Amino acid sequence: MKLQRKIVLGALAASVVISVILTVVFANQPKVVETVQASSSEIKEQEFLDASYTEEDFMEGDDSFASENQAGNSSKNNASTPTLSGSKVTALNKPKGWSASSDKSKNSTDYKWPSISPNDIEAGIPITEKRGGSDSELISEFVFMQNLNGTLPFSVECNISGNRITALLPAGTHIDVLRPEFTTNADKVLYKNTEVKSGKTAFNFTVPIELTVVKGGRKAKYTVYVMTLNTGLPSVSISTADFDDITSKTEYKKCTVFAGGGDTSYGDYAFAKNKYITASATIKGRGWTSWYYYPKKSYTLKLEKKQEMLGLPAHTEWVLSANYADRSLIRNAVAMELAHNLNSEAVMDVRFVDLWVNGTYAGNYQLIEKVEVSKNRVDITKFKENLAPDKVGYIIETNGHNKAEGEFGVWTNGQDADRPLKWQKLNDAITLDPISGDMFFNSLHYDGIIFNINKPSDTKLLALSKNRQLKYLEYIYDYMDKTEAAIKSGNYADASKYLDMEAMAKWYIVEELAMNTDSQLHCSCYMYKDAGGKLKMGPVWDFDLGFGNGKYANEKHKNNSYLDHQRWFADLTQMPEFRSAVKSVWSKSKTKVSRLPTFVDRTARMINKSQKINFEIWSITDHAEHTYYRTTEEIYEFSGQISYLRSFVTDRITYMDKKIMGW
Repeated sequence: MKLQRKIVLGALAASVVISVILTVVFANQPKVVETVQASSSEIKEQEFLDASYTEEDFMEGDDSFASENQAGNSSKNNASTPTLSGSKVTALNKPKGWSASSDKSKNSTDYKWPSISPNDIEAGIPITEKRGGSDSELISEFVFMQNLNGTLPFSVECNISGNRITALLPAGTHIDVLRPEFTTNADKVLYKNTEVKSGKTAFNFTVPIELTVVKGGRKAKYTVYVMTLNTGLPSVSISTADFDDITSKTEYKKCTVFAGGGDTSYGDYAFAKNKYITASATIKGRGWTSWYYYPKKSYTLKLEKKQEMLGLPAHTEWVLSANYADRSLIRNAVAMELAHNLNSEAVMDVRFVDLWVNGTYAGNYQLIEKVEVSKNRVDITKFKENLAPDKVGYIIETNGHNKAEGEFGVWTNGQDADRPLKWQKLNDAITLDPISGDMFFNSLHYDGIIFNINKPSDTKLLALSKNRQLKYLEYIYDYMDKTEAAIKSGNYADASKYLDMEAMAKWYIVEELAMNTDSQLHCSCYMYKDAGGKLKMGPVWDFDLGFGNGKYANEKHKNNSYLDHQRWFADLTQMPEFRSAVKSVWSKSKTKVSRLPTFVDRTARMINKSQKINFEIWSITDHAEHTYYRTTEEIYEFSGQISYLRSFVTDRITYMDKKIMGW
């Protein structure tokens, strides 16, 4: 982000030089120089003459709202009422046709607006403080600061080019009552016949604002265009203190979050009209290969308080997934839709957003429900100290990165080369990584599988005495050992005592159809066990290298099995009873599954505007590096990536139907 800001600032400097030249030339052209029609006293008397509404006219009084979007998702979001300085703020202009129900975050369609990408210099630059302009220019600085404009996700310095002043803000930003600050060497700045005061006068910027700069007996006109991003998707904006970069995937950094906007005529979800969210939060990086190697980063976001987001149930924990390796951008969404098609019990839902980090557009992202213990996520018994080990719920994840040989110092670019030196043995089998909080152990029955105990968390268990913490750890370790031994035996009756076979069948279908790279119990394979219940596979997770985009499984292999000869599945798929369970799930669900290619097309249309801007900064020609050749590496158009994905899904459904129904 610092590099991006340096580039933007460099471009801004060039723009300022051009602006100075154009302004001087413009000011000396007779055709744009006119005599001022009103005296200073007349202007003072007319000040705020057009002002006939205040902040209350724009804002609804409720602190929360409930709305139904076109997809039928019920959302109840905390709506932050703008907190502008002073008890009342008056907008100088009242646009034609304005009403209390007018959208306060969108520009009027009655005017011609410039076409500006958030990656253009015309979008303005994020700032933490005013820098001050040159005294030699008519208008040399035009900024919107958060301390005067509580509706802003971040402070921004507008771009000045000739007689045009522009800024582009995240979707959902209220631009109806904003107070600009500006630096000028003019005698006065007018809106119509009213003098405008820097930091004092507010405007409704849903319409262009024409300002007249008066110096001596001459005047020049500037037009101010303040716009919000319009891709049809909501925007999420993350701002850290002083715009500090997010550099760690283990340590959280404090931040503020803004989320708003969207248009349900494009897709299935949006924030309700005129409503948005602001919240305090913390953020850190996430991922392994993606974090260390890919330029576009993913994040874990932790809100200070629970919050519903775009129809998703309230929670504090969220993921912002970059999908850099997936140039269709939608493979995760397709996998979650497939899991829903199969009526899977726990599915972490996805919402596409345009992400801004420290005022800079970061690209098309997915807001995803993080895998956590919750009624609306993984519904298992929460840990309490007074509960016995067999009376609480557990979440397990496979993580092949937790090995000392090869992975560290090689795949992490050297950043974690010494982490194994800090590992601590909790007992003979279970190891703690104090940096990440991972508590993990190796499978005794299948080579290469490493299990993380995600829940109960390390912070909760390590707060207990050594003897008590080991009781919980040893309980789930022993249960996993018995589960794997039963699977290895090939005896379905024994295996089904420990493993929920219907949940396993659903998980198998999703991962096998997607040919997901990590699904061979290498990484990101989740499973959970509730008190008194069996081990269940899920939620499904991490499909950027699935659906033919994987280095081990691509279009060359789409008519072959992927999991059937690997680890657990080599034994499970030999059991007639398990095959029968898979066939039963498939038979009930294949009509819904057959509509998956249509979902691919519909989702691609929904993000089409956003993907164009995304690939302006993350070039679609820059594929993620992997060991083996993949056809997707040479597809340099979004439409081609979608066509490939649709074709792969269609062919894979045909293959799966033939295979499963033949069992």
